Amino acid sequence: VMDAKPLLKEALQAEVGLSVDSKVPVIGFIGRLEEQKGSDILAAAISEIIDEEVQIIVLGTGKKQMEKQLEQLEILYPDKARGVAKFNVPLAHMITAGADF
Repeated sequence: VMDAKPLLKEALQAEVGLSVDSKVPVIGFIGRLEEQKGSDILAAAISEIIDEEVQIIVLGTGKKQMEKQLEQLEILYPDKARGVAKFNVPLAHMITAGADF
């Protein structure tokens, strides 16, 4: 699997519409958008690290307010972040396989 990691990462970046660049770290989060899962901390952390050379992909459903924050990621950071507020098993597998963190 590790030999395929660069290809899986490129496929993930292309799938979500981010620029394909093997040098840029990809941070992925898959989970319920609830405080007990830490998604409130994630939202705060994203604003702290988004200025770095990084891409962030978040997949999950939960509280409507958090889903709206998630969807705002793409609007605020169109070249660096994707927020998918729906259940998507194939994308979850791609994030697990292709994200660096």
